[in-house]
Amino acid sequence: MSFPALRQPNIIVQEKSKKIENEIQNVIVSLKNNKNLVVSSDAYHGILMGRNMFRCVFCRAEMELEFKFKDAHVNSQKHKKVLENYPHTEEHGENLIRKVDKISYYCTLCNVIVSNPFLIRHIGSEVHSQELQKAVTRALIYEPAK
Repeated sequence: MSFPALRQPNIIVQEKSKKIENEIQNVIVSLKNNKNLVVSSDAYHGILMGRNMFRCVFCRAEMELEFKFKDAHVNSQKHKKVLENYPHTEEHGENLIRKVDKISYYCTLCNVIVSNPFLIRHIGSEVHSQELQKAVTRALIYEPAK
C-alpha cells in the first residue's frame, strides 16, 4: 500500500520591519467655544504612517520612515503654509474635520481620511466618539513641557 507524498511546509519569511519608537508629541487645539482638545502632533499635521513610509495628507508628500524626515517636513515653511489652507470646518465643531478635496475629509481625532458619503457615519461611530473623549480627557490633565 502506498501513501501520498507529504507536502513540504511553506516557509514563512517575515520581513524585518523598522522598529519605530518616538515619544508622542501633542498639540492643544482651542475651539471657538473656549474648549480645548489635545491631539497628537502627527494627527494635527495630517501625517499618516504607512508600512514603510510617512505620508502628509495635505502636502501629498511621502517621507522615509524615519522621524528626522517627518519632523523636518512638519517644521517646514511649505507644510505650515499648506496647512493654513485646510482649517477645521466650523460645521463639524469639536469633531475636528478638515475638507481635503471635493470627495474626502480628514478626521484629526482619528487620523484617518473619510470619503464624503461616510463622514456622518464616521462622526457617529464608537471609535470616533472614543477618540473625542480621549482628546477631551487629555485636555483636562495635559501640562505642556516647560
